[in-house]
Amino acid sequence: MARGDRLLKGRLGGKHAKKPSPRQHQHHHAKQHASSLHTSWLSSKAFTVLSFSAVGLLLGAPSTVQAADDVTMLPLRVTNNCKEPIWPAILTQSGTGPASSGFLLGPGATKPQTVGLDWKGRVWARTNCSFPTTAGSGSVPSSGQGGSPCQTGDCGMFLQCQGAGQAPATLAEFTMSSNTNQCFYDISLVDGYNIPVGIVSLLGQSGNANLTDIPPNLTNPVCIGTSSLLAPVGDSPDADFGTNSTYPLPLDQSVTSSFVQDWCPWPLQLTPPTKPGDGVYPYPDDNIQRPIFNPCLSACAKWNKAKYCCTGNHGTPATCSPSLYSQQAKKLCPDAYSYAYDDQTSTFIIPQGGGFEVVFCPAGRSSKILATFGDQLRQLAQTGHATRDIISLAQNVSYIREKSAADRMATEPSALLIVLVGLLLSWFGEFGASR
Repeated sequence: MARGDRLLKGRLGGKHAKKPSPRQHQHHHAKQHASSLHTSWLSSKAFTVLSFSAVGLLLGAPSTVQAADDVTMLPLRVTNNCKEPIWPAILTQSGTGPASSGFLLGPGATKPQTVGLDWKGRVWARTNCSFPTTAGSGSVPSSGQGGSPCQTGDCGMFLQCQGAGQAPATLAEFTMSSNTNQCFYDISLVDGYNIPVGIVSLLGQSGNANLTDIPPNLTNPVCIGTSSLLAPVGDSPDADFGTNSTYPLPLDQSVTSSFVQDWCPWPLQLTPPTKPGDGVYPYPDDNIQRPIFNPCLSACAKWNKAKYCCTGNHGTPATCSPSLYSQQAKKLCPDAYSYAYDDQTSTFIIPQGGGFEVVFCPAGRSSKILATFGDQLRQLAQTGHATRDIISLAQNVSYIREKSAADRMATEPSALLIVLVGLLLSWFGEFGASR
């Protein structure tokens, strides 16, 4: 399959209508319970969260930059592997953020920055943007407001983002430190999906033996939901994605190119293909060719209903279930958040003190780390270091292949069933009463 297809071009129709993102309600609602949810994740299978007061004494000071106010600074790099330019955005929710919160990044380019050990925030990519240029600078965008909205991830037409982006956007989220000396991070599709993203831990640059010994195939999640960047079933990991033949990345081997092309429920496509001349969709709708760049809204972002956003009467894990979108998103990217209460199969927890690289448009297949090394990651979070058993299992190629291929023979739901459920979702999502 050609991986050089022009991913971000070819918009169908005009600009989509802008409206406030329900993520301010949904994901914040989930994150306000982060402490208890992370405890639940760690305490499963008889594990409990340690305060790390003793473990912290064992963790040597990382080899990082010290800011003027004595805040430890960690690397945060952003790389564009797309064939088209993107405009990455960074939102600082608390702590010491990077120097730039929005910038143009050409194909193959990397933007190195630093954030404080106290930083909490998110990174996403904006696509198909148009910003005015600074006088005399050629093509360098100005930092003020102007131009026209980005097709996805827009920040109120500001190059330097000052708030959350417009859905849909694939997010990389970080809490670099905590009072338990732990770092929490994840890939989130709670707001929807626009382009593939991966997170590479930079623990090897920390200078801390307890961090540098952590196998990279336990820490580097990838989410690929764009068919032109999907490798064939059975493909091996991308050797450049922070891993190597010694520590192969566990990959999901169950989804096919046809599933990835059509995974988004029809009514949740940001710019669905043009209707036929008579204004009636063929039935089933999967006979309509979808564009390569096909951003997908989550059910919450589309309809802002309590049952999709896990708010109101659906504000607990017991009363909020994954929607069709969430189920499809989880199958697409097993290591990513698919809805607000998806912590146990989506949150990565490692000792604090290392930096990260966010890579947009990685090619290959989505990772399946938490399903493969869940017990080992719980042990790592509990003890603060990688034991010999963890390192040995991370090198066990046979074990990794067996776990990665476990779902390969699983039967996919029929296309007609997905269409029927999608149509019902569209009807009840748009016209059903909020509960």
